[in-house]
Amino acid sequence: LSLLSKSGCGADVVSKGELQKSIKNGIMPDKIVFSGVGKTTDEIKYALKKKIKQLNVESEEELEEIAEIAKGEKKNVRICIRVNPDVDAGTHPYISTGLKENKFGVSRSTAVRMYVEARQMKYVNMIGIDCHIGSQITEIAPIIEAIVELKKIVDELASYGIELEHVDLGGGVGVRYKDEVPITLPTYAE
Repeated sequence: LSLLSKSGCGADVVSKGELQKSIKNGIMPDKIVFSGVGKTTDEIKYALKKKIKQLNVESEEELEEIAEIAKGEKKNVRICIRVNPDVDAGTHPYISTGLKENKFGVSRSTAVRMYVEARQMKYVNMIGIDCHIGSQITEIAPIIEAIVELKKIVDELASYGIELEHVDLGGGVGVRYKDEVPITLPTYAE
């Protein structure tokens, strides 16, 4: 973490412990994203206190809980909704997270409803949209498919006058363990 910090990197954490260790090792809170299901009240309060970049929200209930905590703490919170784009990343079933039968993220219609309803939440700032279709992705096609699905949502939100700052693609470009042929970074960037 210290080396990543010195290189100017941020962190994507899934627990208070990971958040604390990231900050302790020099990663600036405004470069930290808190993802994952089942965030506790204590973790949410700590993230608000540290003014991290954003919380990635996995459900309507989580958004409502964060909004209540932010209101009680009188602290603004930056939110991305994690959408499940129903895209098969072609990875091992244990690390596949982008299909509708996976437990992660919300559907397109639920996401749009959440963004619209969040306009009434005083301390909530909806800044982006997030997805994570899996890890060890070695083909570009599923990534493109996920981007196309996210763009549909971004366009629909624009029709409601909702503009987002960024799209967080998430996921993991594969690496070579045996004979895999990973996506090259220039291909991914393009």
